Amino acid sequence: MPNYKLIVLFLLLSGSLLSSAQVRYENEVLYLENDVFQKQIRIPDKGKGSVKVQAILDKNGRNVLSQRTESPLFEFILDKSLVTAMEPVWQYAGYTTRNMGNGGTEVVISITGQRNPVKGLQLKLYQQIFPGTTLMREKLVLQAEKGKSFQFSKWAGQLHFVFPQYDIATTADARSTEIRIASWASDLLEVDSRAAYDDRFPNGRFNDHNLAMNHMYHPRVIERTASTDSLVIAKGPLNILQTGDLQWLTAYEHASQDDLRGLFKEDGMESGGVIRDAAQGTRGVFNFPISAQDFHFLGIAQQAQAQGTRVGVRALRGAYLDGELLDEAHPYASVWTASGFSRDTDRAVSQRIIHDYLWKWICEKPASRQPEFYYNTWGMQRRLNGQGQELRGVLTEKKIIEEIQRAAELNVDIFVLDDGWEQAQGDWTPHKERLPDGLAPIKKELDKHGMKMGLWFSPMGIDKSTERFKAHSEWVILDSEGNPIGAQWDHPAFDFVSGFYDLFIEDCKKLIDAGARFFKWDAINTFYSVLPNLDHGSDRYAKEELRARYEYLLPIYVTRAMEELTDYEPELVIEMDLTEARRVMNGLAPLSQGKVFWMNNGASGYNDYSVYRAKSMRSIPNEYAGIMPLELFTYANYPHNQRYSRRYNVNTSLLTGHGFWGALEELQAEERQAIGKEVAKCKSILPYIGEVIPEVIGRVGGSPEIYTIVNKTAGAGQIIAFSGQAMDYQHTVDLPEGPVLGLINHAYRIEGGKLQLDFQFPMPDATREAFIIPNQGTGISIRRSSVWIDELKIFRGAVTITCGADGELELYWPKDQGAPETNTYSGIDINVENRSDHYLITIKGKTAGQRLFIR
Repeated sequence: MPNYKLIVLFLLLSGSLLSSAQVRYENEVLYLENDVFQKQIRIPDKGKGSVKVQAILDKNGRNVLSQRTESPLFEFILDKSLVTAMEPVWQYAGYTTRNMGNGGTEVVISITGQRNPVKGLQLKLYQQIFPGTTLMREKLVLQAEKGKSFQFSKWAGQLHFVFPQYDIATTADARSTEIRIASWASDLLEVDSRAAYDDRFPNGRFNDHNLAMNHMYHPRVIERTASTDSLVIAKGPLNILQTGDLQWLTAYEHASQDDLRGLFKEDGMESGGVIRDAAQGTRGVFNFPISAQDFHFLGIAQQAQAQGTRVGVRALRGAYLDGELLDEAHPYASVWTASGFSRDTDRAVSQRIIHDYLWKWICEKPASRQPEFYYNTWGMQRRLNGQGQELRGVLTEKKIIEEIQRAAELNVDIFVLDDGWEQAQGDWTPHKERLPDGLAPIKKELDKHGMKMGLWFSPMGIDKSTERFKAHSEWVILDSEGNPIGAQWDHPAFDFVSGFYDLFIEDCKKLIDAGARFFKWDAINTFYSVLPNLDHGSDRYAKEELRARYEYLLPIYVTRAMEELTDYEPELVIEMDLTEARRVMNGLAPLSQGKVFWMNNGASGYNDYSVYRAKSMRSIPNEYAGIMPLELFTYANYPHNQRYSRRYNVNTSLLTGHGFWGALEELQAEERQAIGKEVAKCKSILPYIGEVIPEVIGRVGGSPEIYTIVNKTAGAGQIIAFSGQAMDYQHTVDLPEGPVLGLINHAYRIEGGKLQLDFQFPMPDATREAFIIPNQGTGISIRRSSVWIDELKIFRGAVTITCGADGELELYWPKDQGAPETNTYSGIDINVENRSDHYLITIKGKTAGQRLFIR
């Protein structure tokens, strides 16, 4: 049965129940239009002609495209001939539309080639537009008619495939901002090693267990000023061109890390960049050179000209093989790209376009956008392994069920079985000894507690003992000397760009049928496959070309697998583990189908229950706020109370990540229940804040370090604060009083559209939190509370308040809600003052623990 609550939630987050798009074809022009922009594509419907995007108009009818220069929408090489949209060889063949699951409209435009070199070629131009935004997603698919075939070619020895490409109207002051999201272990702090000995690297240069850089991917923002006729190719995957009164966003949906950092031990490369016994994740002999450019599969090209700037997404490496066949059975597709614009050049506007793109428009699957909390068994396994139990042997049916019962007290939604539930890597069936009755008893126990079952996979890992390994030697990735590579945990690895793909999909569908609704996919590393005669090339190609094609296709195949499985089960959520260097799925592609697990331990290690590890985790929201929606990141914290760290660590998961792990038996039941209570408070406001771009004060460990995530229209949100030192800090937030019922967990006052919180941090590494509860349109509002409120609810106009201490509250009660009725409480004075348009209710006295009811 469909999860209707989930569907309704997603539609609310999308901001529109029905698409407002209008599509029409008249006078040889296809018009795509919504409430804020119009795109015009000229395509001849008789004879032959060129395909031209003649205009992209803002809501005032002004064209954002240059009127004096014009770039072809697409360019590619077939049969050694340059083919562009500008050639007079194309003819319109119709279009279809589809209402998308996120409120958008997809239009597929059919175009046919009418003379050589493209006679018999069909183009499918995919266009997606969405309500209330200029953001457009697009993709180009090339297909050959029956009996026709073409071959891709290089141009001057280089790949040449460009799509989409536009000439943007710019002036001489044009500049650009490239946003990368996958730079490994970048410095967070600039350390002057001339002033003092740099002690960040106690065990060598590549030890990154320190908060100055952290063991994770980081964003990198590169600002550029354009000069006439200069060509710049940004890796991206995001790029903003700004000029005059215009911002133009370009993005592409693929994946790779940005550089070589973290891939090799310091002595793991010879001169010339040849790999020898590479670092974490791939062991073997690899006698070929590698450079950072090997990760640059696509680029966003910008070329400033006198009358405009040409912007296009270009293939750089692996996008096709020289001589690759294009026929009826072998179509070719570009990656999805996105473009959007604004006449407002405030950086906050481009942030909003990017945020909405990644939160709403890139994905049609509502399950991956529902905020949920999870528990993962891996921290428990590592803890008990350190106490003498076998790492994977911990996951017995009895132990799992006990841990489910403990995790239920945390109020989580998902319980993830990590590595050890399976018979062996590559044999994705329940372990016959540890889980003799399969997953059914686990699923039954989870159902009792309303939790979903999650399962861990290393999709490409394959144990040598499995029948699958013995039967499919053609899929086993080999090193340069012909030996199976040692992939993560020393297992060999299968090539995913092969027939193995279908086998893996079958495995996953069986587990979905068994009740799994969450997958954690781990260790999808590069692995450098040059296996011939699979889906990335035949044995007539050189190994360098096979490797490049494989590495380009790997994220495409993995994303396709995510899509196929979430189509099969729409409530399935797939989390992509990107916690190590070499994880190839780091990009926008996986966000089209799921979420990302961004960091494992950071600057710390397993079984660190202190605040140090949680500080690592907060590098994610601290660095990526305003770049990627925080609800798309997952990570897990230990909720234990070593050195008074529980509240600190739990608040780090409440902020974002929403994950817990560790041996929960080490907590008392009342501790787990207390955590569960805080999780419930956070969950009550999470549906309101997915669209909110966080406001961040301070760096990780700073004094203070505050994350304000408030939906001011709904009157809901959360404010989570940390401090590296004991201090007082007055925090003020612009917030209208009207939609706010009140705050829980902290005293406050709201007056004149300002919320004020007087944070007190009594010791170093203290934390405070406040959750803003909406009043559901009633206008009822607690404007001032000198006491922290533990529970605050409104139902059918009746308000329930439970205070955590003695104090005083002032409650605004609009007269259109009728005269308030209150009960009598021991030790509490309640005064109702009749004012012109409202009642002012003052409550004071011994309020601690008493449940107050006003209706």
